[in-house]
Formats: sequence, structure tokens, C-alpha cells
Amino acid sequence: MKENVWNKIVLGSTGAALILVAAVNMLIDPFLHYHAPLGGLQYPLKDERYQNDGIMRNYPYNAVITGTSMCQNFKPSEFDDLWGATAIKVCYSGGSYKEIDESVRRALEYQNNVEYVLRSLDSNRLNYPADQNEYEGYPTYLYDQNIFNDVYYLLNKEVIPKTIAVINYTRSGQRTPNWDEYGSWSQYKTFGREEVFRTWQMFEEQEETHELQQEDYDRIRDNVQRNILRTAQENKDVTFYLFFPPYSICYWNTLVRTRQLDAQLAAEKYAVELLLEAENVHVFSFADQIEIISDLDNYSDALHYGEWINSDILKWIHEGKGELTKENCSEWFQRIKEIYLEYDFTNLEQ
Repeated sequence: MKENVWNKIVLGSTGAALILVAAVNMLIDPFLHYHAPLGGLQYPLKDERYQNDGIMRNYPYNAVITGTSMCQNFKPSEFDDLWGATAIKVCYSGGSYKEIDESVRRALEYQNNVEYVLRSLDSNRLNYPADQNEYEGYPTYLYDQNIFNDVYYLLNKEVIPKTIAVINYTRSGQRTPNWDEYGSWSQYKTFGREEVFRTWQMFEEQEETHELQQEDYDRIRDNVQRNILRTAQENKDVTFYLFFPPYSICYWNTLVRTRQLDAQLAAEKYAVELLLEAENVHVFSFADQIEIISDLDNYSDALHYGEWINSDILKWIHEGKGELTKENCSEWFQRIKEIYLEYDFTNLEQ
């Protein structure tokens, strides 16, 4: 009898403790799954893949800025000023086309008044399998409408420290980052030739020219159609702004020296031709911005540019500068090929 009473006490106490933990996690909600930040509390927004979905669920917006690290330094306030919109920024560092498309689709599901989507077309991910993801262990229990699997959130031992972090963040006098600050890394990086050369080295020149094979075209088509074009065609009242990031001159040097320039430009051209099947898609490339691309003070490595370039990109897109169309596409890529084949790369010699 006493043993049964003890068991009931233990079970009751355990159940009460679990309910308390779940209640506190739900109330403070560090991943913003149920609500926006509570008044009086300040939230450290640092976990993109855990907090982005909650942001899309619980904040007001009619424009979405998303993509990889190429988009993290965008300032939604600048987008708002140019387009007269209310934008949020939900980026995924190193994200695949699939991951970003799934995020866009959820945003369009959560908010039926979205007018604009801005996302990067990372060139080095064009020729990826359409179903490829870059990470394991996605918190998919946060991404669906199934309330029962929320137990993986509310009773997750990894979440408890995040809940405590909100309290400590508030007590320390810090504040919830605004959208311009969220995910931005530019202020923490060093820029310039020395920094770029720390992680980049000129390749040995190759003799054999790389060409796209039919399997490459098939893979690119599948990736673009499933992870960009389908969403645009199913949401014709949304304007999609897509852009190829302006990588540094070191990137172009690598393509030239390894004889991959033709293949890369062919891949991009093919992707653009597919995307322009949708009238609500606008595609941009800034590969002709040589003054910017050749100035390594704009870069922290061969690919990543500072926030001032993100500001330029917004202005260019708003002005229609660098837009690729059915009429100018072929001529554009031929011109880019000529620019970099004729470019004098001796300034990159160390």
C-alpha cells in the first residue's frame, strides 16, 4: 500500500514538473512558435532554423527577404522605404534551394497578403539535386500544424536553456534585434585583400574545358522547377525578385583558370530561361559590376560581400538595373563571358 502511494507521489510530482516546464516554455516561447516576443521580455534572435518559422507565423509582413548568407546583411528597412512594404528577413546560412523554397511556401501559407519575395540564386547550388538539404536534424516539429508533436519543443531539454537565455538577455539590458540586425554578420567581419587571401588561393590553370552534360541540365531543371518556379507559378499575385550574388573577382578567376566559366554561365543562362516562364519572376545578375567585384575591400572572402553591397543590390533591383529578360539573356551571358576571359587577373598574384 505504501509503495503504491509512493509511486503515485513520484508520478504526480514528475507529471507536475513536466507540465510546469512545458507551460514556462510555451509562455516565454524562445523560438516564437506560438507568439511574437512578449512585452517586457527581450529575445536573442540567433537560431535561424528554430526561430524563422515562428517569425513567419507571428509577425506582420507583406514582403519576405530570404536566402543564404548572401542575404543576411540586407536591411528590410531599406526594402520598406523603396517598395513601400513591410518586410521580414528570414535567411538560412548555407541553405539549399529546397530549404529556402520550403520556407517561402510556409510564409505564403501563413500570410495571404504577401506581395514580394526577394531571394538569392546562389550559383554554386544550381547544379544540386532538387531534394538536397544541407543539414540534418531540422526542427520539423516547429514547421507543421501538428500540435501533438509540439511535445518535442515544450519538453525538450535543449529548449530550457533557451528559455532561461531570454530572461538573462532581458535582465542584462539587451534588446531584441530589429530586422536589419537579425542574422547580419557584416559588422563582425574583416574585409579586404589580406582577409580574402587568407582563405583563397589561386588555382593551377587547367587545360580541359568543362562542359555541361545532359544530366547536368536535367538536374538544374529539376532543381529550379521544383524549388523556385513551381512556387512562383502557384502564387501569381506575388512578385519574385531573384538575383545571382555578385561574387568577387577571385571567384571569377577560379572559373577561368579551371576552365569552368563556360559551364557555369551555361547553367545560369539555362536557369534564367526556365525562370522567365513565369511572368511574376524577375531575375537579376550583377556580374558586370566590375568596379565593385574587383575591389576586394568589399569582401571578407571570395564570395561574401559587406552590407553596403546588399544596400546597392536593393537599389539596383528597384531600378531594374541588371535585370535579365528573354530579349537580353543570350547577349548578357556572352558579354559576361567576354569580360572575364579578357580580364587581367595579374592583380591577384600574391
